[in-house]
Amino acid sequence: MTPDAERGRSWPVLLALGWTALPLAWYLPWWLLALFVAALAGRARLEHGGGRLPSRWLLLPTLLAAIAMLWLSLQTLVGREGGVALLVLLIAFKAFETASLRDWRVLLALGFFLAAMPLLFDQSPLMAAWLVASLLLLTWATAVLAGALPRGSWRSAAQALLLSLPMMLVLFVVMPRLPEPLWSMPGQERAAASGLGEDMAPGSISQLILNREPAFSVAFTGAPPAQDQLYWRVMLLDDFDGQRWINVGGQRGEPLQQAEGRQVAYSMTLKPDKGRLPALDLPQRAAQGSHLEAGGLLRQDEKQDELARYALASRLGGRYPSPLSAAGQAFYRRLPPGNPRSRALAARLARQAGSEQAFAGEALQYLRLGGFSYTLKPPLLGQQAVDQFLFDSRQGFCEHYASAFAFLARAAGIPARVVVGYQGGEYNPVGRFWQVRSSDAHAWVEIWLSGPRQWLRVDPTAAVAPGRLEQAAEQALPALRSDGGAAGVLPPQWLRRWRQQWTAANFAWQQWVVGYDASRQQGVFQRLGLGTRVDGGSVVRGLLIGMLLAVLPLMLWWRRRPAQAPMAAGWELIRQGLAKRSIAAGPALGPLELLKAARGLPRDDYRRLKRLVNEYIELRYRRQVADAGRERRWLRQARRWK
Repeated sequence: MTPDAERGRSWPVLLALGWTALPLAWYLPWWLLALFVAALAGRARLEHGGGRLPSRWLLLPTLLAAIAMLWLSLQTLVGREGGVALLVLLIAFKAFETASLRDWRVLLALGFFLAAMPLLFDQSPLMAAWLVASLLLLTWATAVLAGALPRGSWRSAAQALLLSLPMMLVLFVVMPRLPEPLWSMPGQERAAASGLGEDMAPGSISQLILNREPAFSVAFTGAPPAQDQLYWRVMLLDDFDGQRWINVGGQRGEPLQQAEGRQVAYSMTLKPDKGRLPALDLPQRAAQGSHLEAGGLLRQDEKQDELARYALASRLGGRYPSPLSAAGQAFYRRLPPGNPRSRALAARLARQAGSEQAFAGEALQYLRLGGFSYTLKPPLLGQQAVDQFLFDSRQGFCEHYASAFAFLARAAGIPARVVVGYQGGEYNPVGRFWQVRSSDAHAWVEIWLSGPRQWLRVDPTAAVAPGRLEQAAEQALPALRSDGGAAGVLPPQWLRRWRQQWTAANFAWQQWVVGYDASRQQGVFQRLGLGTRVDGGSVVRGLLIGMLLAVLPLMLWWRRRPAQAPMAAGWELIRQGLAKRSIAAGPALGPLELLKAARGLPRDDYRRLKRLVNEYIELRYRRQVADAGRERRWLRQARRWK
C-alpha cells in the first residue's frame, strides 16, 4: 500500500475510535478523554502532513507520567474505572506506534473492545444504540482499511452487521448467564445523587423533590393497589436529638410478625442504594438475594449497586402486630429536653382524646384546621424547631409534619417512630407499570397501640395536602410547581405522553435485556423445549438450532449475490439486451465498438445505452480503486435497461 493510500485509509480508524470513546467522558476523568482526543487529532495531523512519528524514548516516559496521573485521579488501575481508563490511555499512545497496515488493524481491533466499555457503566437503550453506531463505524473503518472507498463502504458495513444480528441474538439467549452481570465488577464508591440520607432533618427530603430521576419501577401481578396505599418503606428513624431523626437500631430486637390485610405480589427493578431495598407497606417474604430485617425492612444479602430485579409479596393495611417489650416502649417514648409548647399541646390533645388511636385523630385535626401549609421553602427553624414549626411558621414539607407528629406522640406517652421512603408513583399505561421517582420521596409516622399491640401508620402530611396521596407529587401539589421554578413546572400533555412512551421502552429494555438473568433464561429454555434447566446438553441443543436459524439469512444473501462481479454481470446483461433487439454484440466487442453496432436502436434506448457504456468505461478503466457502491448501482441500471 502506498503512503498516500495508507493516509487515506487511516483517518476513518481515528474517527471511529473517537466516536466510540465519547460516552466514557461521563465516567472517567475529564483530562483523560481530552488527552485521548488530542492524541487522535495529533495522529491525524501527522497522517495528513506526512510527519514523522515520535520516538519511543519520548513516548515511554510520557506514558508513565500519564499512568501516574491516572493513579492519582482514581487511586486504582484495576476494576471498572481503572481498567477502562487504562485501556483508553493505551489506545491513545498506541496510535503513535501505527507505522504499518498491520498496526492500524491492531488499533482497530482494540477499538472493538473499547466499544463495549460504556456498557460497564450504563446499560440503557441509548447506550445500546450508541454501541450499534460504534460497531457500524468500526466495521466501516475496517472496510476502508481493506481498500474500499469510504463513500461506498457504508452499505457493506451495515449489511455485515445485519447478517450477524441473528447469530448475536442466538448467543445472547442461549449462552449460560453469569451469576452476576458482566459489568458488576468493583467500581469506585459514589454518593447517590438522589438516594435517601441516613437521617432526617427539616429540608432533607425536600431537596429530592425537584429531582425527577427514577428511583425504581414496579409491575404488579394482578390488580395494583390504589395510589394512596403505595407506601414504600426504606428506613426507620427511631431517635430524636432535637434537630434531626436518626436510626440507632431500636427495632433490631423487634420480632417479625405476619401482617393482616390484602396480599399483593409485585416485581421491582432498581439499582439498590447502599444495600437498601424499598418494600411496599410491610413485606411478607424476601426475594432471592435479599432478606427481611426487623421493622419490615428489606436489605440485600451483599451490597451491590447494579440494576437488579426482585420478586416480592407484601400486605397492605397500614398496621401490623408487634409485641413491643416495656423497654422497647420506653425507647420509643424518649425525647430530648426542649420544645415546651409542643409538650403542652401534646398533653392537651391526649386529655381530649382519651386513647392512643383517638390521639392520632386529634393531632391530625389540629394540623388540618391549624392554618398549616405545604411548601418546599419554609422558614428556617432554630433550636426549638418543633415549637417554631407548630406555633410560628406552620409551613413545611413532609419531614416537618412527620417530625412534629412523632414528637407530639412521644410527648403524649405513645411510642412512635418516623418511616422514610417513597409514597405513590406514576402509572405508565403504555408499559403497565409504576415508575417511582426521587420526587416521590416521603416521610410518615408509625405509632404503637398498646391495646391491639400493633404499629399503626399515620401520615400527617395527608391532613394538610390530601392530594399528595392520590396523585404523583408533581401533579398533586401546586406548591411543588410554584416553588420549584422551571424545574417544578408541570410538563404539557404531549410531553408527558412522549415521556411515558420512552419510559415504557426503557422499562421493557431493562426487564428483557439487562434483566435477562439465569432464572429468566431457564424459563425461556423450558418454553422452547430445550430442557428443564440450563446445562451443557440444553445449551448445545440451543446453539445447534439457533445456528441453523441464523444461517438462513446468510444463505439467502449468498444466493442473491451475482455469480459474476457487478461489472462483468452488467456487461453480459447489456449484450443480452442487444441480442433481444436483433443486434449482434459478440464477446470480442469492446465498449466503443458495441456503441457503433447499436446505432440502429431507437433514440431513447441508444441514449440510455450510451450513458451505461460511458459509465462502464469510467468504472472499469479510468479508476484506480474500485467503488463497490457505484458498481452495484450501475448493475441495477443495466438490469432495468435489459
